[in-house]
Amino acid sequence: MSAAADILARVKISDVARALGVEPHHGRIAAPWRETRDRNVTLSDEKNCWHDFVTGDGGGLVDLVVKIRGGTRADALLWCADLAGVPLDDKPFTAADRARWARERRAMERDLPAARYWRRTAVLLCDEKLVVLKASAFDPTADAPAPGEIAEWTREHARLNRLDGAALVDSYREAARREPQLTAGLVRWARERERIEVRALIEYLELDAEAPAA
Repeated sequence: MSAAADILARVKISDVARALGVEPHHGRIAAPWRETRDRNVTLSDEKNCWHDFVTGDGGGLVDLVVKIRGGTRADALLWCADLAGVPLDDKPFTAADRARWARERRAMERDLPAARYWRRTAVLLCDEKLVVLKASAFDPTADAPAPGEIAEWTREHARLNRLDGAALVDSYREAARREPQLTAGLVRWARERERIEVRALIEYLELDAEAPAA
């Protein structure tokens, strides 16, 4: 069996979607490459392929990774190899490919904790925005939401909740590139909130342990 076949035989396309931050539902996903909540893309674990009913595009595992992450097919195959846990030392990849992939993995693992803090705060901000927009829709003294504004924020909330792994890190990096100070502030806020929650939990457990039994 060739290296590519060995890698692809160990991975299901639904697992690829999940690793890229897209959760399948009854074999369907919403296309992360366009703004939609409709699940118009089908996944087949039996054939390890996908099909977009809106555009007619489709393909196999590698094509889906390229479609979502971008990059080359070689990069996508390396990503699949990492997901499958297939060692690359004896596979037909160059030393430069392996070194580049190792650097990318280290960079992703380095950025993933901050990306998760960023997402946590961003989701909370979406929640707050939706509360305000929905309340204003029923308040005659407030400015009514713009057409489609509630739907837009609802889609963004769903998108953020779906993100994980490489897709989450990519979105975090893009946010940091566009608005570095705001992104760093969101990360700091979430970290501080987590510390406060942990301290509160420890204090609660200590008080509970000291309380006399009934």
